[in-house]
Amino acid sequence: MIIAEREQQILRVRQQGVHPELEAALAEELRTEVISTVKQVLEGSLREEVTEFLQHLEGKKPYRSGYYERQLHTQYGYIEKLQVPKLRERNRERNWQILERYQRSLGNLLDWLCCLYVMGLSLRDLQAALYFVVGRVLSVNAVNQITLQVQRQLDAKRQAPLKQTPAIILVDGVWVDIQDVIADEYKEDLSGHLRQRRQVEERVVLAVMAVWADGGTELLHYEVAETESEAAWRDLFAHLIERGFAPEALELVGSDGSLGGCDLYLI
Repeated sequence: MIIAEREQQILRVRQQGVHPELEAALAEELRTEVISTVKQVLEGSLREEVTEFLQHLEGKKPYRSGYYERQLHTQYGYIEKLQVPKLRERNRERNWQILERYQRSLGNLLDWLCCLYVMGLSLRDLQAALYFVVGRVLSVNAVNQITLQVQRQLDAKRQAPLKQTPAIILVDGVWVDIQDVIADEYKEDLSGHLRQRRQVEERVVLAVMAVWADGGTELLHYEVAETESEAAWRDLFAHLIERGFAPEALELVGSDGSLGGCDLYLI
């Protein structure tokens, strides 16, 4: 690409307002990952619930018969095709406690927990929180299996190999407020119920967006960090390189200066 063409490409990007576009792409990616995580947790919980139902069922046990699909509304959007297990018979005897608990009272809590996990909540914390949500229905081992499945799928997506490296990338840190629970601290709500206290913590989501030769953009990678430091950016790019990102292919890094010397290190 000649210099004049490169300048025109950069001009188009500036006119479109790149950083708002990056923030919008990041928000959509986070929303999609939260919905996907809620879906994985619910589907895993339903599979474990039917397994435990069959284990405790007396007499002849019905065979499994695949799944049926249904929609489910979350506070972050719709799950279009939630897979619910079916049995060849005695389905009318099934009382899906997981779905009932989700729809009646615990749906928003589960959504929020999955959001926290996407934003950096540890796997151990997710396990403890899920046991609180579904522990009356599922065993500890079942909850552990569900969280491990969620971790594997989320890691697989975030570690997927990149097909190519763009010549131009845009980087930015988006600060967000995350409500976290305070261990062993409770307060009484207006109904007289004890609720865990929450505190608001600031986190920064470091994001990298590709600008392709045709002017199109794509969110390549993001990570949640405590500070927008050079060290945090170096860690992010180290993970990108592990996915196949080639720094030598870069021609331009667009940032607000928060990278420190990391942008020079890249190009």
